[in-house]
Amino acid sequence: MLLTQSIVINEIHYNPSSSQGSDTEYEFIELYNAGGSSVDVADYYFSGITYTFPSGTSIASGAFTVIARNSDNYSGSVEWTSGVLTNSGETVTLYDGSGNTIDQIAFDKVSPWPTPPDGDGPSLELKDASSDNSVGANWTYSYHSDGTPGYANQSFRLTGSAGWRTLTLPLKSKTYDDLLSSLWTQGFTGADVTGSTSNVYTYDGSSWSSISNQSGTPAAGEGFLIYVFSDDNNDGTDEGFPKTITLSGSEHDATVSVTTAESSWNFLGNPFTHTIDADKLSLGGSGNGTNDNYETVVYVWDNASGAFKSYDASIDSGTLTGGLIEPFQGFFIQSKSGGTQFDFKSSAKAASSGTFYKTPSYPNITFETVSRGKKDRAFLNIGQTGEFYSNGAVKLKPIDHRQRLLSFFYNASLPMEILNATISDTVVSIPFDVYMVDDSWALKPGRIELGWELNHIPDRLSIKLVDMETGIISDLKKTNSISVNDNVPYHSELNERDMGPIPIFRSPRFELKIIPNILLSANTSPSRFKLYPAYPNPFNTSTTIEFDLLIQSTVSLTLYDMMGRQVATLLDKFSSAGNRSVLWPADQATSGIYFCQIKAGPDIQTIKLVLIR
Repeated sequence: MLLTQSIVINEIHYNPSSSQGSDTEYEFIELYNAGGSSVDVADYYFSGITYTFPSGTSIASGAFTVIARNSDNYSGSVEWTSGVLTNSGETVTLYDGSGNTIDQIAFDKVSPWPTPPDGDGPSLELKDASSDNSVGANWTYSYHSDGTPGYANQSFRLTGSAGWRTLTLPLKSKTYDDLLSSLWTQGFTGADVTGSTSNVYTYDGSSWSSISNQSGTPAAGEGFLIYVFSDDNNDGTDEGFPKTITLSGSEHDATVSVTTAESSWNFLGNPFTHTIDADKLSLGGSGNGTNDNYETVVYVWDNASGAFKSYDASIDSGTLTGGLIEPFQGFFIQSKSGGTQFDFKSSAKAASSGTFYKTPSYPNITFETVSRGKKDRAFLNIGQTGEFYSNGAVKLKPIDHRQRLLSFFYNASLPMEILNATISDTVVSIPFDVYMVDDSWALKPGRIELGWELNHIPDRLSIKLVDMETGIISDLKKTNSISVNDNVPYHSELNERDMGPIPIFRSPRFELKIIPNILLSANTSPSRFKLYPAYPNPFNTSTTIEFDLLIQSTVSLTLYDMMGRQVATLLDKFSSAGNRSVLWPADQATSGIYFCQIKAGPDIQTIKLVLIR
């Protein structure tokens, strides 16, 4: 017997995506009290899973209760004791303590039931709690890839703290007001206060502009920026976070085409109520579509970390997990010459069916830097000539002002969060830097910890990090971290009107050296030291000579020209054992061949240097 009452099965997360975690560990069922009064649910239980509500349990009017496979994964939930939900669909029944049927759902993974909950990420959500929830057409899928456990269906949440968010509207015919009416807005017609500085902006490819009217309708596929205040009505009391925004409607029809600025940074937004996959946007592809005229990297602003999360779709690398862009999420992308129209097709939606095969992982190095509670990461991917389609991800200027740590590689003079480097049979030198800046973009002196993780690095490569300030060389295969002092303050002007890379403060402090071991073995090293190839070589301004002193000794490093004349003495002193490097700034020397002779006790070795002006 099905009893008529107000407790309904309101949401089911039966096949979470692999990007969230283990399937069964993230399953949950949500109950909702659609009635006007509290309901005692003591001794209520389910079929399929094992859980019985204890004595004294009730669900208040309009309240939610989440029963989870693992309660640690969902705040405020209770944990069922055994059983799992069937991914192919099943009947879930809620009984009262007398065995009467309170509610029953026979969900499925095929139409008319929504299909995205079957492994794509969203949960299965009831559109209207007063509707017949045994009918598949009365269900939809959540905006969030992990569902909406414990809060309203067809809503999304802004978590964290006050600050900037990059948003978009994936629903047809909805205005800014439909989305932002519950938040504090200012600085334009229809806002809570029209006379203050705006807190909602669009970007036209060169500069930021305030929206003109809160009743306006943002274009499909375009992003906008909003500062979300903690106080929703400016009454001096913070409502805090999370903020839940409930908004239902129909997503935009594919294909959504957006007019973009050529050879510029463009602010786009996911036009669908389904997570999209950057890998499926066909960025910088084969020449068969308009999206070929865009770089392969997408950038999503993360207010919590105060930095952009980037993802290079050409190599499946970056901080934006899986390249997944959720509904209501705005993002940046860089257009090439000819990039005047960006297309969002239905095939861009993340889906479990038809697995998309990503590019295999390349040898890579991840640097993680830490200083005074701040963290940052930079990624180096290593490949052979012709393997990389993209140079990687630019280190973009943050949207707000705050103290932050910045770490990055250089591609020529361009700071990169992800750098795809090509190697050959020569020494490859890659500049790297890390520093702390304050909220006015002045460098802050202090201690910085550098750690790294090597992945799939072949034995044939040696990886060295050279501190150009101290001369200390670290072998990344022999240690996994160093600590340095950054003591010299610098200040740089920051143009806040446009998007682009972070400003340059100084010459890079570090150089990462990738050395094929065949070059190391070509030198027969004396017993007191091991001499490595100079880098760079040939060179046009300066070169570094590196050696390992195996025992303490007096060491001399002397330069000679082709005629055997002594040009300079770079080193002549007693030194303890260890790794050393010496820089020759050849600013007074002419082009030609030189010889560097190292001597330690009775052991002598010479290498050739080629200076090209």
